[in-house]
Amino acid sequence: MTPARKHVMDLTLNGLLILCLLGAGVLFIGRSSGYGILLAPLGWMLAVLVFRQWRWAYFGSAVWALACYQLAKEGLEFEWVKRTVMSLSFPLVVLAIYLHETLGRRQGRQKPTGKPPQ
Repeated sequence: MTPARKHVMDLTLNGLLILCLLGAGVLFIGRSSGYGILLAPLGWMLAVLVFRQWRWAYFGSAVWALACYQLAKEGLEFEWVKRTVMSLSFPLVVLAIYLHETLGRRQGRQKPTGKPPQ
């Protein structure tokens, strides 16, 4: 696979993660028992930060997916799509960690120039 093709695939996977975060936020707003109104903006904020490719936003997305899994497992949220949420959570964790390593920018590090340090 060429580097350009791999980059396009990574950006497509990034878009999929953003759609899942936005979808979870919509589900929280649409069918929540009350505290979901507070959790939906958190998912949307993570989607914006993933769009900007912030390194820690991917980690936050993995935590968010695990939180959705736990809420579905305990029956506190996602009653109508419990099995779907529980099935999609772990692949989203793996996806978020993969994108954290491939697309996440490291702050404060310079690109190597190929010259030895002086």
